[in-house]
Amino acid sequence: MEKEDYKFKVTNLKISVKLLQSASLEFVEDRCKLLQPIHKNITWRKCGNNYMTLRYKKFTYTLFKKGVKNDRPQHCNITRIRSKEDIPDAIGHLFVLVNQPPVWLDYTIDNISCSANTEQEIDIAGIYMNELKIACDYNQQVFPALKIYCPKRLIEKSKKICSLVFRSGSIILVGGRCLKEIKNFFLWVLKITRKYPRKSSFTHQLTSRRREEGP
Repeated sequence: MEKEDYKFKVTNLKISVKLLQSASLEFVEDRCKLLQPIHKNITWRKCGNNYMTLRYKKFTYTLFKKGVKNDRPQHCNITRIRSKEDIPDAIGHLFVLVNQPPVWLDYTIDNISCSANTEQEIDIAGIYMNELKIACDYNQQVFPALKIYCPKRLIEKSKKICSLVFRSGSIILVGGRCLKEIKNFFLWVLKITRKYPRKSSFTHQLTSRRREEGP
């Protein structure tokens, strides 16, 4: 097996859960005030009357107000999860915040963010100018990265995945719901970037001079 000449890691998972018992935002806010003298790392902010955000342990929670006119369970988003192994802890800490006995909740993965490094500088302008068959956007005056969009043939569970490719060789991948699909897309992007190593400024000046002088 060839040695991997790149770095790839998950930086954030965003999941959605439904509480079996509802908790009012006012109750959760009072609960946080009660816990804060003991748990110094609790922070919260109420955003109007419809939802509130909370930071507890290493996770971020967005708790939405339960609708009065429907019987749908109360919705909560959890982010800053680094791996699937951390999901049980993230859900468990939610029950501390709402003061409910812990039970297992079904969850859905809404978004997985990853970062990678190709270990080489990349000529992103060259990719944009020459790889006409790939869906991408690039305007260095607006944003310093090349946006490459995942081909539909590489995804099934994810609606869309986008990569931000920087000259330094760093790549950020967002929008996916399936880690395998994100990794396959990254390897597809990596294969393209390998064809476009960024030349040094000296080499670029020498090439430009040769073009001006001709053969």
